[in-house]
Amino acid sequence: MTMDAATPVSLFDDVAALKLTNPDLKIFVSIGGWTFSDNNTETQAVFGDIAKSSKNRATFAKNVMAFLDEYGFDGVDLDWEYPGAGDRGGKKEDTDNYVKLMKDLRSKFKDSGRDIGLTFTAPSSYWYMRWFDLSGMLKYADWMNFMTYDLHGVWDSYNPIGSIVQAHTNLTEIKLATELLWRAKVKPSQVVMGFGFYGRAFTLTDPSCTSPGCPFSGGANPGVCTDTSGYLSYYEVQQILTKNYQLKPVHDKTAAVKYLVFNHDQWISYDDKDIFKQKIDWANDIGFGGSLIWASDLDDYSWTAHKALTGNDDIGKEVSLMQADQQKPLIQVVDTYLAGGCHKFSEEVDLENTQAASCSPQLKVGYDTAGCKGKAGSCGKPICCPASSGLKNCQWRGGPAHGDCNGQCHAGEVKVTTSSWGGLPGESGTGRCGRGSKALCCEMGTYDSLLDNCYWSKGVGSTCKDDEESVAYQWDRTGWGTTFKHGNHYCCPKSEPIPLKNCHWVGKGDCADNTCNAEEVTLATDNMGDAFTGCSYAMKTLNCNADLCEDEEDECANETGFIDSSTDGFSSVSKRSYELSDGKVMWSYNRPEIEERAKPNIKPGDPRTMTIYLNTILRSSIFKDLDLRTRAYATGLNVLKGDGASTLPVQGGFALAKDICSATGVQLIKAADLPKKGMHAEHRMEFNMISQFLKAWLTGILPGGGLMKTPVVDPYKLLRGWHQVYDVSLPLAGVKVTDVVGWAAAVTPNDRIFECFGSLSYRTGMTLLEGPMNLAKMRIFNGHRTMGADKWKDFLADAADGKLHGAKMILGNLQTTIGVWNYMKHEELAKALDETRAQVITEMGYADKYIPDLKGISSAWKEFEPAFYNNIVSISHNYVSNRITEIAAKFPLGGSAGNEAVAKLLYESEELKKALPQISFPLKN
Repeated sequence: MTMDAATPVSLFDDVAALKLTNPDLKIFVSIGGWTFSDNNTETQAVFGDIAKSSKNRATFAKNVMAFLDEYGFDGVDLDWEYPGAGDRGGKKEDTDNYVKLMKDLRSKFKDSGRDIGLTFTAPSSYWYMRWFDLSGMLKYADWMNFMTYDLHGVWDSYNPIGSIVQAHTNLTEIKLATELLWRAKVKPSQVVMGFGFYGRAFTLTDPSCTSPGCPFSGGANPGVCTDTSGYLSYYEVQQILTKNYQLKPVHDKTAAVKYLVFNHDQWISYDDKDIFKQKIDWANDIGFGGSLIWASDLDDYSWTAHKALTGNDDIGKEVSLMQADQQKPLIQVVDTYLAGGCHKFSEEVDLENTQAASCSPQLKVGYDTAGCKGKAGSCGKPICCPASSGLKNCQWRGGPAHGDCNGQCHAGEVKVTTSSWGGLPGESGTGRCGRGSKALCCEMGTYDSLLDNCYWSKGVGSTCKDDEESVAYQWDRTGWGTTFKHGNHYCCPKSEPIPLKNCHWVGKGDCADNTCNAEEVTLATDNMGDAFTGCSYAMKTLNCNADLCEDEEDECANETGFIDSSTDGFSSVSKRSYELSDGKVMWSYNRPEIEERAKPNIKPGDPRTMTIYLNTILRSSIFKDLDLRTRAYATGLNVLKGDGASTLPVQGGFALAKDICSATGVQLIKAADLPKKGMHAEHRMEFNMISQFLKAWLTGILPGGGLMKTPVVDPYKLLRGWHQVYDVSLPLAGVKVTDVVGWAAAVTPNDRIFECFGSLSYRTGMTLLEGPMNLAKMRIFNGHRTMGADKWKDFLADAADGKLHGAKMILGNLQTTIGVWNYMKHEELAKALDETRAQVITEMGYADKYIPDLKGISSAWKEFEPAFYNNIVSISHNYVSNRITEIAAKFPLGGSAGNEAVAKLLYESEELKKALPQISFPLKN
C-alpha cells in the first residue's frame, strides 16, 4: 500500500488486524521507494533533509515510533533510492548521514521497550550500491533487503549497455552483485534476497532475433491488468501461456531465467517455479537470511507464485476482517445480551498507549484499575462494547473507597461488569472496596424511547387499564401506602409488543445482592420493592429483560413512540438511534458512514445534525466531516398550531383504515378526532434522503447500484459550498415565524433545502401519522426490513405453537408495510407532495446557480430522486413477497388441526398477497 492522500487510514488497521489470525506475523512499514526519490518531485530531498541533522533525525525517529505504536506494527524498512547518487538528487554526505539515521532509529527503538525491527533496502547495482556504507548500517539494522531484480529494463537504452534484451533478474549477475557484499564484510545471514513476481518486457527490433542480446525498439505492449508498457505481472505472463499453449518458453539453466516471445515481437523474461527453485537452492547454499517478494499482489488468485517460491501448497486462506475482529486478543467475555459483545481486557495495559489500549473496532466504555499501581488513568484493563450495544454515559457506581461497596445501577442503566477497584469516571474514585464490589453501569441508549408509552399507575393502590398490561409492581411507590391500601403497577399498552419482560425485584436481608446482570436493565430502586419488608442496609432493584432488536440495525417489531411525538424530555434523535456518552449516535440513519450526532436531552423538533464521514465514503484520510443540520419543526399535534400551520396540507392525521390484518387502506382522521397520544409529526420526504443523495453525488453510485451521469462532486467544493451564505436575495421558503424565539430565515443551501422537507416555517411536506406506520416508513426509507429476522422467526414459531399474538404481529407488520405506500399515494396528499418535491428542485436550482462549488447539484438530484424511490419500492415489494412465500412454505399442509393462529396467518397472508401491486410509487415529472 502507498502512504499518500488516496490511502484510507483504515487500511493500516486492516493490515494490523491480520495479526489476530496469525500472532507470529510481523508487520513492517516501508518508507520511500523509487518514485519517492524521483527527480522533479517534492519528496526527493526528504530523506537527505531528515538524515543531515540530529534534530531532524530525532523528530523522524519519534514520529516513526508513534506510528508503529498507533497501528501495532513491528518495524520499519527504509527504502532510500538512492543516497549519494547525483542522478537521484543525492549528495556525498548522504552516505555518512544514512548511518547516523540508522543509529538514531535503533536508539529510539531500544528506549521504547518493544522489540522493534529495523531494515533497509539496497540495490544490486554497483552504480548505486557504492553510496551505501553497508557494514556501518548493518551495525544497527537487523538485515538488508537486497533488490536482486530490475537489473535490466528499457532504461538500458540510455546506458552504455544499450538497447538489447536481457533478463531483469538472472542468477549470473546476482552472483556478481553479491561479491560486492562480501567485499564490504556483509554476512550472508544479514541479507534477504529479492524475488520479482513480474517480468520486464520489450518489443523486438527484429522479430527473427529473439535471444538475450538482440536489440529492442521499446517497451512491450501494456498488460491487461498492469496497463504499463515494459512490465507484465506474473498473472499476466501465466495468462499468456494459458491462452497460447503452443508457445515454448526458453529456460536458460545457467543464468536461472526463462524468457518468452509472443505476439510476434513481444519479449519477456520472468521467473516461475523452476527458476524459484534454482535461486532458492543457491541462496540456501550461500546462507542468506531470507527472501522478499516484489510484489505479492502481482500473483494470480490461486497464489501460484507464492506456492512455487515457498514450496508449500497449503499457504492458508484469505481471512476476512470480520473474522479477525472476532478474534480480538486479551479479552474475556463479560456477558451476552445488552452488554453482549462487551469485553474486558484480561491484562493491564498502559492507557496512554493508544495502540495497546485500543478497543477498535469497538468502543471503549471504561476501564478497571484492578492490579494497577501508579496514578489513576495511566493503567487499567479497558472495557469495550460494540457501537450497536447502545450503551452510553458509563460510570462506576458503588463506594465509598476502602469501605463497603454496593455497586448498584440506577434506573435505565445496564451493569456491564464489576470490580473491587473500579475506575474513572466513578462515584468514589479507584480505591479498593473493603467489602462488596463496584459496578460499571451504562445508560441504555434506547431506554426512554422503548418505554415511551409505559408509565407507573398514579395513586395509592392503582392498577393498569383494561387495554394495558402490568409488567412490574412496587409495594409503596408514592410513600403513602398502608397495609390496607398500597401498590402501583408499571403499565404498557397491550396493542404493542411489551418492551420489558421478566421484571423482578432483587435483594433481601441487607440487600447486598441487589444488582442486575448484563442481560437486564434497571427499572427502579427502592428500599421495600414489592413487599412490606424493606432492606436493612441497601436498596432493592427492579430488573427487567429489555425486548431489544438483536440483529444488525434491525427493527423491533413495532416500537411506537420511536419518532417525533410531542412528549417532553425526549430526544428525537435518541429515539431514532443509539447515543454514546459523548453525544455521538452510533446507530445511523442509513449506513455506518452516515451517522447522526445530537446533544444530550435535545428536545423534539430541535434541529438535529447528521454527519457525513467523507473519509469513510471516499476511502481517504484527508477530508473533514460534513455536518448536515435540519431545521426546527413542530412535533406531534403541535404541527397543527403556530405560524407555519397555514402551510400544512391537511388538518388531520392518517392511520390504517381497519384493524383487520389484510386491510391495507389508509384513512384520514380529522383534527378534532385525533387521539392525544400516538400521532407523530411526519416528514413525507425523510431527512436521510439528503445524506443518501450527497453520498450518491460523491461516489457517482445511485440507490440500487446504477451509475450517475452527472459528474461526481469535488469533496472540497461540497465542504465549502454546502453551508455558504447566499449573496443574492431569494424568496422566503415558507412563512415568517414570529411565535418562536430565535427563529431566523434560511440563508444557506443546507438550511433552505431542509426547510422544504418540513420545518416551523414550511409544513407542506409534513403530516400527522400514527406511530407504528411512521416507524415502518422510516425503516423503508432507510432501505431496511420493517421487522428483523429474529423477531420474525420468534413470531412465526409462536404462531406454529398456536399463539394468536404471533400471527397478529406478523400480519400487522405486512399490513403496515403495504399501508405505508398507500399513505404515500393518498389523494389528500398528492398535491402537497408534488409541491414539496417541486420546492426541493427549486432550491437545488438556486444552489446550482448561485453557489459555484455546488454546480451540478440540480441534475444530480433529478437523477437521484427517482432512483431512490424505485429502490425502496423494490426492497419493500421483495420483503413482503418473500415473507408471504416463507409463511406458505412453513405451513404447506395448513398446520396442525385446530391451530387458529396458523389458519389466520395463512388466510390473511394470501389476502395480503393480492395487495402486493399497491407497493408502488409513480413519480410525476
